[in-house]
Amino acid sequence: MVSIAIMNAKGGVGKSTLTMAIAETLSAYHGKTVLLIDADGQMSLSLMLMSVKRLNALRDENRSITAWLKQSVLGDHTVDWRSYIVDKVSDVDDASSLFLMPGDMDLTLTERAVSEAHRAAQLRLQVRLFLEEAKQCVDVVLVDCAPGISVVTECWLRECQWHLVPIKPDILAVSGMEYLKRFRQRDERLGFAAHLGVVINMKQVRSQTDELMHELLNGNSELRCFKSAVPSIPHIQKAALFVAEGRSFQNKYPGEAGAAIRSVTAEILTRLSA
Repeated sequence: MVSIAIMNAKGGVGKSTLTMAIAETLSAYHGKTVLLIDADGQMSLSLMLMSVKRLNALRDENRSITAWLKQSVLGDHTVDWRSYIVDKVSDVDDASSLFLMPGDMDLTLTERAVSEAHRAAQLRLQVRLFLEEAKQCVDVVLVDCAPGISVVTECWLRECQWHLVPIKPDILAVSGMEYLKRFRQRDERLGFAAHLGVVINMKQVRSQTDELMHELLNGNSELRCFKSAVPSIPHIQKAALFVAEGRSFQNKYPGEAGAAIRSVTAEILTRLSA
């Protein structure tokens, strides 16, 4: 099993949409069993993968990342993380091997409670145990982290094996990368996920500015930019809207959009195998 935290310090870079697309490609094209963790209080990933009705029902059943943290970290109870995982997520018919720990808008409040109770060490322990046990169950764990360095986000970044950075080809997104780099170097003894690379995301088609920024980013070998950039086109935007009746992978990610997503996913697997 491999664990990947997907995060940029800056929001608005298409992080959740990219996470979903990579997971669906890993399942549909590569036969991988993927566990997704929605660790962003915005719950974007969960809303992309299931209906609001089902998500609300799961919240009422206390099946979410917040419920897991309350029990295992704040409550000091021995709980089975599997009871907080749901299957049959995604509206892609071909992607049948995806599982999800749903998000919760109360995550920010729970983080505050963890900090006030001085339970950060217990939080990191539970994240570590979770990832160790998940090795026995799935091929890949993808963690959709919130932007900024919150208590929960820091734990995933320090305990996951790899860190993947989606980035828009603009100055602000690059600034977010620099912030993250400084944070990583601040206290190296605590450990940190290895840098898997940077995915240029939401690139405006036929934009000279985006093209120039893309070339600039590619020229920085430390970033390890992926060969393909994911374009900002209507097909990608529509992919973020859950469709109850389901659809094929080709229908959800047609043409240039699908080609870019498949290329990025294939290169992720190549880098991991190396």
